[in-house]
Amino acid sequence: MGTVLLHLPVCSADANPIRLLDCLFTATSAVCVTGLSVLDVGKQLSGTGQAVLLLLIQVGGLGILILSNWLLLSIGIGRTSPEARMSVEETYGSLPRIQPLALVRQAVSLTLLIEGAGALLLVTRFRTVAPFPEALWLAVFHSVSAFCNAGFSLFHNSLSDFRPDFTVNLTVIFLIFTGGIGFLVLSDLKRFSFSPRGTRRRLSIQTRVVLIASALLIVVGAVCVWGLESTNTLKGMGPRETLLSSVILSVTCRTAGFNTVDTGALRNATLCILMILMGIGASPGSTGGGIKTTTAAVLAAFAWSRTRGKERIELMGRSIPLELVAKSVAAAGLFAFFVLTSVVIVELVEIPASETLPRRGLFLEHVFESVSALGTVGLSTGITPKLQDFSLLVLVGLMFAGRLGPLLIANSLIGTRRTVRYSLPEERFMVG
Repeated sequence: MGTVLLHLPVCSADANPIRLLDCLFTATSAVCVTGLSVLDVGKQLSGTGQAVLLLLIQVGGLGILILSNWLLLSIGIGRTSPEARMSVEETYGSLPRIQPLALVRQAVSLTLLIEGAGALLLVTRFRTVAPFPEALWLAVFHSVSAFCNAGFSLFHNSLSDFRPDFTVNLTVIFLIFTGGIGFLVLSDLKRFSFSPRGTRRRLSIQTRVVLIASALLIVVGAVCVWGLESTNTLKGMGPRETLLSSVILSVTCRTAGFNTVDTGALRNATLCILMILMGIGASPGSTGGGIKTTTAAVLAAFAWSRTRGKERIELMGRSIPLELVAKSVAAAGLFAFFVLTSVVIVELVEIPASETLPRRGLFLEHVFESVSALGTVGLSTGITPKLQDFSLLVLVGLMFAGRLGPLLIANSLIGTRRTVRYSLPEERFMVG
């Protein structure tokens, strides 16, 4: 539907239909809240086209999550197959014990409240660069895009013109963070904050893991960006501009895709750090992608416990079931498999055998683009519009897979799990 609507002449700024493949790529990127684009949406889309794009972003960020949880809750736990429920929970998080309509009301109200607050803050700054009606539209568009972790911007250079601006940067960071931690965490924080006095107040372990992991990733990412780019893209900036640029890149690279510095000018080492953060992504039950912060936390706990010689995997004062560790390993492994497969295909399509050596430097950019698509991030080194049509279709598939989750796709393809009533004899051999 999004492809067809964007293909209409009324959605084009020059009244000429946009190429169908470009419409498909843009619609997929919007619904999958990625942000990769082959169009300059601020110039090539008309006001109607921008409104269609915003609707697709909102539906992708909020609608898919609400619909999946609402359907499962409507069917009821007793009438839902454990396999189907487990597949969705592995991607979107544990389903809350709440009535379906109450879940919808809570998610919609939280979304509108946060997006509305973000728009009000942004319009105070955008009205200094545009008339009020245009500033209001810019504020609404960027607020929705930020909260849904989409990363689409109506400015041709994303948010680079607002690099030293506290209002724009801090508002966008707040919107991305709240959209990326997930509705379940937001609900838990709301319950924790407004619990009556005298009642026991305690955040769930998932909320604590999400908040600590998110904060740690933001700080580590910002320090790495500052350390690596202080003599490159951040050179010549003042302390405030350097701090804001480092922090917002650390935040947006996990799921959002906004940028205040030229991503294509970043050092290779910085791009590698960003790919790690993009692969981790947001948290379960959120609008973002990636393997999720909780998965990364479980894998880190697994490595730490094993190096200390502990049989049980421990995290936050609790033992983690081996089944959860196995799912985390599977999610990370499938994510890597999807990226490697896509990179091989893109390399074959984009680089003929006769041009292997002169164009070998594009390999890192192709990897970065693939991780960005699968992680539904949207950051790009600038090669997206230059890719051939088949490579764009590969990225379309990656964005779709990233929105659903590689583990959910694998479970869907495998089908119903059979109970194995036997075990093969154990055999040991050397590994590592």
